[in-house]
Amino acid sequence: MPNSVVAIVGAGSGGVYLAAELGSLGCTIRLTDRDDRRLAAIRERGGLDVDPGGFIAIEHVTTDLAHAIKGAEVISVCTGGVYQEDVATALAPLLNDNQIILLIQGNTGGALAFRRTLDMAGCRASVDIAEMDNYPYSCWWPSPTTIRPIVRKKYLQIATFPANRIESVFARLSPLFPHATPAPTVIATGFTNANAMLHVANCIANAGKIDRAEPYKFYAEGVTASVERLYRAINAERVAIAGALGADVLTLEDWFWRTYGVRGATLSETCQLLTTNSDGPYQATGTPRSWDHKYIAEDVPVGLMPMRALAHAAGVPVPAIDAVITLARTLAGSDFASSERTMHRMGIAGLDAAGIRRVVARGFE
Repeated sequence: MPNSVVAIVGAGSGGVYLAAELGSLGCTIRLTDRDDRRLAAIRERGGLDVDPGGFIAIEHVTTDLAHAIKGAEVISVCTGGVYQEDVATALAPLLNDNQIILLIQGNTGGALAFRRTLDMAGCRASVDIAEMDNYPYSCWWPSPTTIRPIVRKKYLQIATFPANRIESVFARLSPLFPHATPAPTVIATGFTNANAMLHVANCIANAGKIDRAEPYKFYAEGVTASVERLYRAINAERVAIAGALGADVLTLEDWFWRTYGVRGATLSETCQLLTTNSDGPYQATGTPRSWDHKYIAEDVPVGLMPMRALAHAAGVPVPAIDAVITLARTLAGSDFASSERTMHRMGIAGLDAAGIRRVVARGFE
């Protein structure tokens, strides 16, 4: 059983459930967030109640980042992609040698942008950067201190940047995530991430419902036959970009099967089953009620936009992804310039496919 000390940065549903899961494995958990309102109830309770599963104690629940990460072997960043560079800047002077920073999840190019930001902020500690391709669990969060599990993903990848660090890093992380497998590069994890495709296309196709703040079952009702056609178009482009950058990633249908063991006759039917099955991970998926929801405000600038930038560098045409980005920016009334994960922010500006593959393999040299 693991006995690692894990600091979790970000006390949204992802960070809170991660605290419960890793605490149940025997890890010593610290939970930190810059917003104390997210922490107050958990700090007062002293931990989390898992239903079923019992009480999980948390050693430190604090807004003090330095206190939270001191002595931690793993620092898991669960803040959402648009905040990862801010976290890197804050962590840079606080880190110590041999710590692992794990992004859950990296979105597109997260590990690259995080490493570059650490370097720009003057970090001198020898640390490893890793990222997951997706969030590893699905749960209900019925109260601030109660977690109710739904399902653990059966297919989950962890990659490191640079790729040549995977063997030693995965040996330390695998006891915490026994259902995970090592990925060859962060291209594989970044282009396996399905959120950018599933979330953004669904939102633009259901714009009227979002404008009216009208609740709907995001996948079971939102993925109609026409949305399925859009999913297929953007996912074909995703697979093509990854291939041009040296990564073999699953189609969406195969990813659903490997991850959840579900495959309907159509993608629309698959999405319905993932919502209505008793262990369906999407039964807890919330409905966006405005255009500043993370399904747009995060998945466009740190999901689709860097994916498109990498496509252009690799010479892969992406008309469907271009169209989705244009529509999302128009409907949201934002160009996402301040949060866009550009090639510069990823530290690979001006590189072609071969150059990107070298950096991903060896790091910034």
